[in-house]
Amino acid sequence: MSLSKEDVSEKMRQARVVVLNVLPEEEFQKLHIQGSRSLPLGQDQGAFVQAVEKQYGKERLLIIYGSNITSHAAIDAVEALRNRGFNAEVYLSGMKDWNEAGWPVEGSLSKAGAGAR
Repeated sequence: MSLSKEDVSEKMRQARVVVLNVLPEEEFQKLHIQGSRSLPLGQDQGAFVQAVEKQYGKERLLIIYGSNITSHAAIDAVEALRNRGFNAEVYLSGMKDWNEAGWPVEGSLSKAGAGAR
């Protein structure tokens, strides 16, 4: 089951939670949930899982998101992580839902990022 933006916001307040954007780095740089981190899924899911474990370990809750409900990247990433024993949840509505709600974002396309140029 997918988390809502309210669920994500609440869980982000916990110390052991990582919110992870799995889109290509260029997309992350344009716009992402404030405080989230970037780790693109890419073609090699095994390499992605290894990178997650190296950077964040297996003890944290990972909240994975992509662009929107039609994007398969977040679902594929969560599936790969869960298959390797990670505690991973999906925010399926992703960046589109978060941004349209006016919730805090960062990146070159955010109002703060655009003004900082």
